[in-house]
Amino acid sequence: MSLVCGIDLGSFRTPSYVAWMEDGEIVLDTYVASIEEPLPSPPGGFPAAFTAIDGPQGLPVPGQRTRRCDREAGVPTKSLPTNRAELAVWPLYRPFLTAGVELFWSAYEQERASVLGLVLIPDTGVVCETYPRYVARRLWPELKLPSKRRAPSSYIEVIWSRLRAAGYTCAGDISRPDHVDAMLCAVAAEACLLADDLPGGTVGEPPVADPAERVLREGFLVAPE
Repeated sequence: MSLVCGIDLGSFRTPSYVAWMEDGEIVLDTYVASIEEPLPSPPGGFPAAFTAIDGPQGLPVPGQRTRRCDREAGVPTKSLPTNRAELAVWPLYRPFLTAGVELFWSAYEQERASVLGLVLIPDTGVVCETYPRYVARRLWPELKLPSKRRAPSSYIEVIWSRLRAAGYTCAGDISRPDHVDAMLCAVAAEACLLADDLPGGTVGEPPVADPAERVLREGFLVAPE
């Protein structure tokens, strides 16, 4: 399978933005994630070989507030709850955090996909975590990224112009920062497809299933070499 997918995760009530990519050609899509349907329906019905998601796959190990991958990739959500009870009342980014934790656990528990670093499930694709700004820093370390909120048009143009220069194409309307963030996630998924092992920019620790809390803990965050 050469189809890969990138997801800029929203919440269980807001759209998530999707970039399907095959041989450098990108198709944009959206869906609303849920526990019952954690992943978007792939075009053609066959799962993507790798799906890279901008969303936390799990919580820190007990006794910790941060995951190694968050520290090393510089994500905004450095402080995290340690269990589901804390997650239910967590004040910062709770809908986003909940969607990520539930999505990955649901995919794992329902065997909808294999989670990178855990046992491979036959006839499924592999899901993993990434972070678009970290992917961009790996690809273009000299680049100073504009703010998505203060200068969204500049952010889109800076990222998309470099992806075009790298040979990627997209026939859709690229009008939101979420679109190019989903594309960067797809590039991370492509790096997984092309790598013999973990892509060179990967940080973090192997995920561990915590059946008592029904969450994954720690986990890899992938990015290109």
